[in-house]
Amino acid sequence: MPGGDRWYSWGPAQSKENFANVERAQWATGMYTKQRSWGPISVSNSVVTPNLNALAAYYPLHVRWKLRDGREFMLENIDIRAIMSEYFKTHDLKQQWQRENRARNNIGDYAPVLAHEIKDDTVVIKWYLRINRTPVDQRLTSKGAATKWDIVSEEYFVTRIPGKSTAGIDFDNWSEVRK
Repeated sequence: MPGGDRWYSWGPAQSKENFANVERAQWATGMYTKQRSWGPISVSNSVVTPNLNALAAYYPLHVRWKLRDGREFMLENIDIRAIMSEYFKTHDLKQQWQRENRARNNIGDYAPVLAHEIKDDTVVIKWYLRINRTPVDQRLTSKGAATKWDIVSEEYFVTRIPGKSTAGIDFDNWSEVRK
């Protein structure tokens, strides 16, 4: 994980530009082998908001989507663990506290966010690091209340995976029981 962190958050981070050709999209994790629950992918606001937090392991990703021209795509069992193993052989993402040569501060230091989005007929995987530009000693008032923090997100592209063409996806079936 970025900076050797123990935890990360995960979820879609869909940009408006990349969603322009998408009619409908859903995702699921491989956390449970006997059940799959599909969640919607829609345009995100400017702040990446993960759906899953405090994860300590990588899970397979499943994505299905339909483009506005009627074509449908699906990717199942995207091996996020293998993708990250390869990625971190050549990339060293430093967390804020590592860049500043200090210990992690639980007040205003963030875990990395693993994100995915749809772009036409592909799934894009990337990391987001939230950087709190407010100095550590200015994050709280003398009474302990939080001040207004200056937070930015840094985006790190990992990979793009072409979807597999399919047809007949039932997007209204949100839950599947598997054998």
